[in-house]
Order: sequence, then structure tokens, then C-alpha cells
Amino acid sequence: MTEHVPDAAPTDPATERAPVVDFARTIRRLRRSLLVIGSLVLLGWSVAGLIGDGWSLRLLAELFGFGLFAAFAAEVVVVGGSAARGLLAAGEQGERLAGSDVSLVPPQLTRRRRG
Repeated sequence: MTEHVPDAAPTDPATERAPVVDFARTIRRLRRSLLVIGSLVLLGWSVAGLIGDGWSLRLLAELFGFGLFAAFAAEVVVVGGSAARGLLAAGEQGERLAGSDVSLVPPQLTRRRRG
């Protein structure tokens, strides 16, 4: 007779560490900032169209360019802040930041490349 072996041993929540970088929070912050910037571009185009000579695609393109620049700046700030928080969290947890498992992308993406 064969004995049933569980797939994974139960882990104790008290000994389990929080992830160094909270990717879900970073994605939420990026999504929120991009939605705000996109809304401001459309609102600015609408207001300028009502006040000015009407809605022109040239004005929309200019505002879209400013929106792209603002989105890039927001991404740098959000991702940089997330990296800085991860750095501080790793230091508090006593983790090394030079290990092979430390990267700038979520672990799901690196697992696909290795496996």
C-alpha cells in the first residue's frame, strides 16, 4: 500500500516573511497615476475646445505628448519609490541584495525564463 504524501508542507504564518517589494501596490499606484494623467489630458482638451476655437486634433496631440512625459516622470517616481522601500525592507529583514533571486522584475517572469 502506498502512503499519501502532501504536496507542500504547511507553513507557519509567523515565520513567513513579507515580500521585499510589493509589486501589487506598485502596479496600483502606476495605474492610478496613468488614469489621472489621461483624465487630465482629456479634460484639458475638452476645456480648451470649449473656450478656444474648437476641438482640434493638433491640440489633442500636444496634450497627449505632455501626458506621455508626465506618465514617464510618474513611472520613475513610483518605481523608484518602490525600489527604495524594497531596499529599506530588505535591510530591516536582514536580507542580502546581491543574491541570485533579487531582480527588478516580479518573480513570476524570472521563473518562466529559468523553467
